[in-house]
Amino acid sequence: MKSCLIFLAVVLSGCKATPQAMPLATVVAQYIEVFQKRQDFERLLTFYAPNAQLEDMIYGHVAADKKAIAKFYDWPNNKVEVLEGKALFCVSQKIIDTQQRVVIFTGQFHRFSYSGMELGPWRFLIKLQFNEQGKIIYQQDWINYTPRTLIDESKNLNTSHNS
Repeated sequence: MKSCLIFLAVVLSGCKATPQAMPLATVVAQYIEVFQKRQDFERLLTFYAPNAQLEDMIYGHVAADKKAIAKFYDWPNNKVEVLEGKALFCVSQKIIDTQQRVVIFTGQFHRFSYSGMELGPWRFLIKLQFNEQGKIIYQQDWINYTPRTLIDESKNLNTSHNS
């Protein structure tokens, strides 16, 4: 019996636990916090899988991979200043489906300045689809852009459908 216990202890000590993916609610909370603070662009990009896709439905923009998403957001080079000392946006509702790894959250972008032009507040709805590793593979944005002249030249994304 003693030899069986020693054998079992040796075998078990050689096993390595597989890393557990962080709970989806935790990943989403961290993503939202990083996005709201708008200070750590490299960290924001770590939430996306290399082949992630982003569709901005109102603006009519599609980013086909993580590099294109980085170019679309371009935090280091665009001139956004959040006004009134608030976070970039607030979340009013969040729905997390852990079975399908889908998250939908709604809220409002606070007033901000973009290249000297005051914009917002803007209401939004964002849908995120995650892979098994907890990385975003698909993002669909619905943002109430105003003034409407910002989207005069937007593409019609009704002709294609993802997720």
